[in-house]
Amino acid sequence: MSIQIQQGKRGLTDPDTARVILDAIPAEPLDTQRKMNYFVKPRGRRLSEYEVLTVYAQPTPDWIPGGLDWGDWTQKFHGGRPSWGNETTELHSTDWHKHRDPGKRWHAPYVKDKAEDWRYTDRFLNAYSDEGQIRSIDPLWRDEILSRYLGAFIFNEYGLFNAHSSASRDCLSDTLRFSISFIGFDKVDNAQTFQLERVFLSKLVPGFPESTVEPKEEWTKGQVFKGAREAVQDIWQATYDWNELIWSTHAVYDALFGQFVRREFFQRLASHFGDTLTPFFINQAQIHFANAKSITADIYFEEGLANDAEFGDYNRRVLRAWTDKWLARTTTALHDFVGIYAKLPVIPGLTDKAAVEAALNRVFDDWKVDVADRISYKFDKAAIIKTVLQGLK
Repeated sequence: MSIQIQQGKRGLTDPDTARVILDAIPAEPLDTQRKMNYFVKPRGRRLSEYEVLTVYAQPTPDWIPGGLDWGDWTQKFHGGRPSWGNETTELHSTDWHKHRDPGKRWHAPYVKDKAEDWRYTDRFLNAYSDEGQIRSIDPLWRDEILSRYLGAFIFNEYGLFNAHSSASRDCLSDTLRFSISFIGFDKVDNAQTFQLERVFLSKLVPGFPESTVEPKEEWTKGQVFKGAREAVQDIWQATYDWNELIWSTHAVYDALFGQFVRREFFQRLASHFGDTLTPFFINQAQIHFANAKSITADIYFEEGLANDAEFGDYNRRVLRAWTDKWLARTTTALHDFVGIYAKLPVIPGLTDKAAVEAALNRVFDDWKVDVADRISYKFDKAAIIKTVLQGLK
């Protein structure tokens, strides 16, 4: 059997064919909406570049609230699971595409910001080295705290980075995917910069180890990070709801444990021990924390899931239940971590029990305003802090 192919002329070169095509064109346009991205609802008065380049940039099936596309990918996960499904989270939304990153970040500006961060870091480290500022650091703080315990904290940040991989895949819109990916990348950036500090110190101080062998030993087997290690492991490997993963990481665990470790321990104590290097890197991590806080606030608060027009009450109940679960884990992590103060001299107003209690109060007071009050979550701050301080002299 043979197939006969008729050789015809194209419409542009054959007058008769061109006339047929022109006659078929309707007098009035079929689509009266002539604006680009007319199907996207802008957060402001008009579409921003960020919205044009991110909203509906990836296919989303129309069974996802707010989705526009028909059907799904032809290939499925094992068992027939679709590429995206509402069953991946316990929370509900009338429109998963409502989220916007307050910083309006997409790939290009994010990479540009990171490149500038590293250029600034290079300039700072050159100046620090040239001035010999390393001479002011207390050897106990440098060789014990920075080498072993800041090194161990690297694994905390790296574990939380890995946890974002499933959430960035399972979340139900492209704007969520961008935001979750970026706050995950910020976590691995923290890990890299903390290790950069250790490598930098090894270049200036003979015998200072750049290896992560001892910090890994502390993270995997030590007591100071025992509760943190178990919490991070469960966030990463035992949490399957992508909203619970983001909430537990950024609204509970990192907002309490991470803030205490970074701001109240390393940043606050560093200057007393003559360390002007660590605060530089901690400040970068705090910028990342601020970005993550603004993103999660837009996802869950304001016009987000906790205040959804149809599902807000239900979502707040779920968020309170998740907070109960992860606040207990975070309290344990904090209790274990405050044991690090026994390795330092008792300095009134800085490392004594009263100073640690004041630091915990600052962290929990911030958390109450930023998170707990916004979902009507009640907690006994005094009882939690008492639990954290048990055993601390």
